[in-house]
Amino acid sequence: MIKTLRFWITLLVSFAMIGILSITLLSGYYVTKENLINNSLEINRVYSMKLARLTEEVFNGMQSNLQVKASEISAEIDDVEKLSSTLANLLTSSKNFNSLSVISKEGVVLATSPELGIVGKKLDTAGPKEALLKRKSLISMPYKAATGRLLILVSTPLWNEKNQYLGFLSGTIYLQEDNIINTILDEHFATDGSHVWVVDNKGMLIFHPDPKRIGEMIKENKVAQKILGHESGAQKVTNLEGKEYLAGYTYIKSSRWGVVSQTPYETSVKPLKGMIYKMLLYALPFVLFFFLLTIILTERLSSPLRKLAMFSAKLKDNEEQNQYANIPTWYFEAKQLNETIHEYAKSQQQRVENYKERSYTDPLTGLKNRRYGDKVTTRWTTDKKQFSVIMIDIDHFKVVNDNYGHHIGDEVLKFLAKKMSHILRGDDVCIRLGGEEFILLLAETDVQEAMVIAERLRTTVSSSLCPTNDYITISLGVGGYLENLETIEELYYRVDKALYQAKTEGRNRVVLSEV
Repeated sequence: MIKTLRFWITLLVSFAMIGILSITLLSGYYVTKENLINNSLEINRVYSMKLARLTEEVFNGMQSNLQVKASEISAEIDDVEKLSSTLANLLTSSKNFNSLSVISKEGVVLATSPELGIVGKKLDTAGPKEALLKRKSLISMPYKAATGRLLILVSTPLWNEKNQYLGFLSGTIYLQEDNIINTILDEHFATDGSHVWVVDNKGMLIFHPDPKRIGEMIKENKVAQKILGHESGAQKVTNLEGKEYLAGYTYIKSSRWGVVSQTPYETSVKPLKGMIYKMLLYALPFVLFFFLLTIILTERLSSPLRKLAMFSAKLKDNEEQNQYANIPTWYFEAKQLNETIHEYAKSQQQRVENYKERSYTDPLTGLKNRRYGDKVTTRWTTDKKQFSVIMIDIDHFKVVNDNYGHHIGDEVLKFLAKKMSHILRGDDVCIRLGGEEFILLLAETDVQEAMVIAERLRTTVSSSLCPTNDYITISLGVGGYLENLETIEELYYRVDKALYQAKTEGRNRVVLSEV
């Protein structure tokens, strides 16, 4: 079967629209994905920097607390009982250390809080050795203590009034137990699987949400390698377990640690699917609109040629043309063809016009139209027949169209037409004027009876569920024809004023027109 011009144009435009939509969604996908990744990296970078600063401030505060107490401890260094009491008070007030100790210059433990069972013992572990050797305030690297715990030592030296070195005051943080680092870092602000971890300058984890991993060496981790190189920044990384993360990391100069905030890669790009779906959802109405526009324009382009071709085919076969539709000739080719056969088609076109003149039915509701109403009222006035008019308007119909669309609006018009048809009697005629305006022509009916019918219709409509799955109301104007005193136009004008009054007085009511 030979395809029509309309088919090929529609096919071509459809391919073009699908291609444009696909390219738009694809580019939107990659741009949005990149933005999500960059946004997640930046958030984690800033968050790691914030936590690094907070951690540094806390440790500086811890050192300051020890330095403030150093002179008091130096004065009490020979009184073990006072030392223990002072340490206990300091531990209670600071709440940053897991334990406090006073170590002599020989490395012997003089006092602890709480009691650790090491008083009188000489310490031979890395932290105390470093403090005795350097004789300055410092934060040690993680090491195994005499108690078997993995800890960090924060210490400050003790000097007497003669500037003689007495030992040092130290606070410890137990890395594998509840400690100040947990308090600062444990709960990530995001609840999407993001977490924070801390690595020292040897590549050892000194904090991780999983306590079992604390003390683990992770030098192979790319972010850890950046931190070991004293770098700060953000990047995508695959951890030692093969999981992908978007990580921000900050190197702390004072402690030589690195704070890392990371978010699972899948979590970061998870909104992507929803965003692309929304893009498609937002684009779809425009696509449908332009597709509909394409169909209309295609129809306009192809319709003249198609109609002329079909008409010519009938002429060729010597068939009598029963109906001739007006052929628009808004472009050159169609115009030239149309002019060639215009004279012959003239009579056929006249038949179409005559047919239109005889068409009295509203295509949407199936009711009669204004032309038919004029014909009826002309006949009734000629026959001097008494009749009344009910003019009807749907209240807030624009809201129906705006909220539910014109398709539902059309269904509401059909719903009202059906309700009106139910109350028709013998010669009564129901007419759609246009839009949401209707007229009931009531034969052999005075205004009192018309008011009863109008009220019954109003009540029926307002109490019936319409296609919006809600209720609508109507306003009605009622008037009886005054024979020999007014024209039909004057009657309509009078009833229309009553309808307007019904709407201005609150709608959903029937108003009798004033004579």
